[in-house]
Amino acid sequence: MLDSKGAVKSLDRKDMLGVIEAMPRHLADGVRRGRVAGPPRFAPRNVFVCGLGGSAIGGDLLCGWLSTCTDIPATVVRSYDVPAHASKDSLVIVASYSGNTEETISMYEDARRKGAKIVAIASGGLVAQMSEKYGVPFARVPSGLVPRASLGYVFGAMLGIVELSGLAESGKQLEEALRVLNDVIATSKPAVQTADNPAKKMAHQLFGHIPVVVGYTLSRPVAKRWANQINENAKSMAFSSELPEMDHNEIVGWMKDPRSKGFSVVLLEHGQQTSAMSKRLIANSEMLSRAAPVHTVFAKGLSPLARMFSLVAMGDYVSVYLALLCEQDPSTTEPIEELKAVLAKK
Repeated sequence: MLDSKGAVKSLDRKDMLGVIEAMPRHLADGVRRGRVAGPPRFAPRNVFVCGLGGSAIGGDLLCGWLSTCTDIPATVVRSYDVPAHASKDSLVIVASYSGNTEETISMYEDARRKGAKIVAIASGGLVAQMSEKYGVPFARVPSGLVPRASLGYVFGAMLGIVELSGLAESGKQLEEALRVLNDVIATSKPAVQTADNPAKKMAHQLFGHIPVVVGYTLSRPVAKRWANQINENAKSMAFSSELPEMDHNEIVGWMKDPRSKGFSVVLLEHGQQTSAMSKRLIANSEMLSRAAPVHTVFAKGLSPLARMFSLVAMGDYVSVYLALLCEQDPSTTEPIEELKAVLAKK
């Protein structure tokens, strides 16, 4: 089925596979947009990325990457308010792809009240209007995508913003990330038959199981991206977990609950771990394989940014291929729209 152009086209009505293939271009363009919109250089005491859903996952990845190259704490906030310690010394990046996310707009207003330095990212909507009204630096990204498909643009804009503020410099890491993304696309795109396509193979292996995607340090936010993409694209249950925390609680459920056989574990190895973590990864793979199928995905590249995005692209492909195996249009998310309609009622 995954090798049939007609079957793929009939289900992938908004060409989500094409969006993944365009990720390198989106990422490079997003960085440019962020650099143009960024604030004056200053040394923030902390960084907050405010957003929800597909707009917030870029913040998870940004904070994961920043932890490798700066000692300034960076946190993603998914709420109605920014933390109480946000201040004039804080850099607050407000991200809402639509520009109309209720919680994000509330955080935008709260950050203004606290006097934080704000930079906003959106395709339009109220966030764009507020930024123009308040004179807030604003990175406009192209409209027309579902929010989760805008990751390249949104993360790229965030990267451009932190670069211009002087927090970090991506430089050669970005160049390598773009090359590695193209390498992953070359082996995982729809034209590559299942026998030679690692993403299609993984989708077949996960089909009929509930995936639990496990990350650690740099791959922890990528595990969340994998699970969320499977939730929305494949309309399937999926969860993320992290090491070493899961070894202090979750491992008991895996080993003692007979329902574990209905799950599959996906270990995301970024390859830049300590020897203690390497030992833990081996031990977990051996133990968990007694309870459920275990699949390990290895990052490509040398730099943290390249390794992270190689895993992101693989997960995006797997989620769309899973959607097709489940006979689902990967672009639709009716339950989210239904819930929004309910919440909008007075």
